[in-house]
Parts: sequence; structure tokens; C-alpha cells
Amino acid sequence: MILKQTIKKVEESKTFKSFIKKHPDYYLVHCFTMVDEGEKKYIWELGYYSGKTDRMVVFETKPKIIRRAEEEAFKKQATIKKLDLSKVRISLSKALDICNNLVKDKYPKQNISKKIIILQHLDKQVYNITLVTRNFNILNIKIDSNTGEVLQENIQNILSLGKR
Repeated sequence: MILKQTIKKVEESKTFKSFIKKHPDYYLVHCFTMVDEGEKKYIWELGYYSGKTDRMVVFETKPKIIRRAEEEAFKKQATIKKLDLSKVRISLSKALDICNNLVKDKYPKQNISKKIIILQHLDKQVYNITLVTRNFNILNIKIDSNTGEVLQENIQNILSLGKR
């Protein structure tokens, strides 16, 4: 299912409408999914944030729309910026094509096993895509969701993560 359709489905659900009626200050801040390489079905989790309470609530989309309990927001800035879907001009499939081309060109020996995808607003709105490889590496690629420009990329070995 296309991401914007998923968001619409969640926001039109009884579960969401009931929640947002009681908590009108919450707004969409991230869309998250994780899939195995080659898999085409994306099961999204949508995160909504309130600056007033500094809390986050996540709506799961499969097998049905479920609201998780509110929790403290994990963030680096003082507040989390709202996602502006009108500025998402690059589809997820286009963003993944950009990733695949980057991997072929710069990291041809990396064999991808899992994709972790987050649409979020950092300095800009980005697809923050983490590729986990069978070579025990993590390749993180940030793509501007408006232009398709690769803003950042880095690769590191999973085994070196705890050695800092």
C-alpha cells in the first residue's frame, strides 16, 4: 500500500479519530517500516507527537489499526518537527531505487538482508534508510524526500558499534 494511502487510512479510522478528538495537539512526525530484502509488503507504524506533553503515540497498521500506549519521545532537539506530506515528492520506491544504485556503485560487495525505513523531519524531511548487510555492516543513507538528493551516507561494521 502506498504510504500516503496508509496515513489516510489510519487518520480516517475510529481508533485514530477517537484518540485525536481527546488529544488534538498530536501531529504526524514519522513513518517507520522494516522489511527483509526482496519483500514488497510494507507494514507501517505511524508516530504522532505532542510538543505540549512531549509524548509520542504510535499507530500500527497491520493486521488492524492499533494505538500503542503513549510514551516519552526519543529526540535530540527540543521538539520534533511535523511531517509535511506535500513536501514528499519522491516516492518510497524512487528512494529505494536511489539506495540500490548507490549500493551498486559504491558498495557492490555488500549483500543487503534487511531495510529499515523512516520518513522523518531531521534538518530536512528525509527518507532515513538503514540497510543491514550479511557482511555485518550497517549502511545508512539519508535522502531528501522532496528532491531525491542523497544528503548523507555512511557505513559501519555492526561489531564495532559497542567499541566507542
